[in-house]
Amino acid sequence: METLVSRFQHSLIYLNRIFMSEMMKHMDSQVTSTQMFMLHYIQESGICRLTALAEKLDVKPSAVTVMIERLAKSGYVTRESDPADRRVILVRLTQAGEDVIAYAHQRREEIIAKYMESLSQEEKEQVTNIMEKLVTAAQN
Repeated sequence: METLVSRFQHSLIYLNRIFMSEMMKHMDSQVTSTQMFMLHYIQESGICRLTALAEKLDVKPSAVTVMIERLAKSGYVTRESDPADRRVILVRLTQAGEDVIAYAHQRREEIIAKYMESLSQEEKEQVTNIMEKLVTAAQN
């Protein structure tokens, strides 16, 4: 069983790297993979504190401040002070940030679809059902 777990883990990690690498090639250096992760987290949160983002990335707030500054200069996020506590900085996506995430999702789907072409319809359904089952198990 350990061998199957190792094989599964290796395959999952390798596929994710391939998908991310190909997707980032199509981003035309708009954002780095770390910046993309930050944009996704901000999108999920709707609005988030810089400190929460630093915790999520397991880095110091000063490192996040530098990355957010770059995203703000590119027009992907806005920063504002929390009305309840002016010391707290809140970050939210702009329309350009939403657009770059939508583009990345579209590209990722196209890349995954390209690789899934090597599977039969039955295999596509099986692998999708298995992945959905694993997601359900992870959520419980």
